Amino acid sequence: MFRRDPPASPPPRPQGAWGLLRRHLAVLIAVKLALITLLYALFFNPARRPAIDAEAVGRQLQSSPVSSPER
Repeated sequence: MFRRDPPASPPPRPQGAWGLLRRHLAVLIAVKLALITLLYALFFNPARRPAIDAEAVGRQLQSSPVSSPER
């Protein structure tokens, strides 16, 4: 007979300055974490580190000091 429309949802509340600031900071922190992760993956990951074994350390410790040219 009569057709009822579903109840309308209330309009979204304005978030104001604090909500906008919170969202901006969350996005900024997420971007920074993504950039730090990318830098680690490109430059500081374990695959890019040189292999250092006991023989290499011994050679470095027993080598003669590098002399600088005198002025």
